[in-house]
Amino acid sequence: MIKAQISISTTDDLTKRSYIYIKIGDKKYKEYTGIKLGLDIQPNSSITIKERTEQLRLLEYEFRKAIEFGKYPVNQSKLRIKTTENTPLKDLLDIAINNKRKANLSPKYVYHLEKLTEKLKQFLSPEELNGNINNLQRSRIQEYMNQFNSSASNYMISRRHIKAIFAEIDKDFEFNTSIINRTDKRKATPKLHQIYSDNQIKEVLSFLKTNHKDLYLCCLMSYGCLLRPHNEIRLLKRYHFKNNVTEIHLSGDENKGKKIRTVPIPHYVRELIIERLEGLSYDDNLFTRKPEIHNPYYFSTAWTRMFKLMEKEGIIEKNQTIYSFRHTASVNVYKKTKDLHILQQLLGHSDMIVTLKYLRGLGVHNADELKHVMPEL
Repeated sequence: MIKAQISISTTDDLTKRSYIYIKIGDKKYKEYTGIKLGLDIQPNSSITIKERTEQLRLLEYEFRKAIEFGKYPVNQSKLRIKTTENTPLKDLLDIAINNKRKANLSPKYVYHLEKLTEKLKQFLSPEELNGNINNLQRSRIQEYMNQFNSSASNYMISRRHIKAIFAEIDKDFEFNTSIINRTDKRKATPKLHQIYSDNQIKEVLSFLKTNHKDLYLCCLMSYGCLLRPHNEIRLLKRYHFKNNVTEIHLSGDENKGKKIRTVPIPHYVRELIIERLEGLSYDDNLFTRKPEIHNPYYFSTAWTRMFKLMEKEGIIEKNQTIYSFRHTASVNVYKKTKDLHILQQLLGHSDMIVTLKYLRGLGVHNADELKHVMPEL
């Protein structure tokens, strides 16, 4: 049996990361999550000290058990396979896509990865596909990438997706990653999202309340709770509503930020939700009123239909979308608080950088920061 020293390193400050310290012989390790053991244990996503302590103890126990049974530490040298031996490029691409399909990723993102990989396989010659990945030239990847030059944004998104595929290959196989990293970059022109004015948001919500009650509640929650319409609001069930329907609790695998999230419910949203929850069982969906949920395109299809009607009445503009409710709420919260940390928590972003980029995409943060330094006369 391997002799190991294991201890928990933590503080009473939730803003500082805690971890499991492991010493095996002269090797030292720090483990922050249970990812290496294939376990969803994330102490630093906890919202209370007590919860984080319990998660850390569980993490310590699982690593002790893994060490006892010889499953940790992982021998990386045995895991890495040199592609120079026998694995053709086409097989590596297939392995990467299969890994992405098994990961906890959005179906839409995986679909785009699949399409781009398929196009790459069609673009490359049979000799390249059956050959060694280290023989693939940067110029060939660049030539392939030039197919996406319709816009700088399209090019950079495609480039990022292709990098993700090759990065997946690099996890278990050795090759010259510079062929991807050294491809050209394009500077995309920022496109500002169109938010609603105070009068507009009332008119649009009033229209939806009369013509599509599900979409009305979805948009109201997107604005009042800053939740994402398709991958958060659509999936809500009775058990998500806590503390006398004043909060929505989402686990780490139920939101994009991958952290446990507690969302306050404003009174004007709570009243509608209480009506909806009446008679629902623990596992019933808020919108279908049964365990099954609507398809991923339910709200986007409904929005397309309602948008056409609202556009005819002149109460909505071309670049305003179902996400504009969340955008508008973000702008209002930031203007009201000037606190990025609060906004980050409400939006459920993984870190502050994401929130900064989000605000800049709305054209708000930069403008507000510059106002007080503008020259006066």
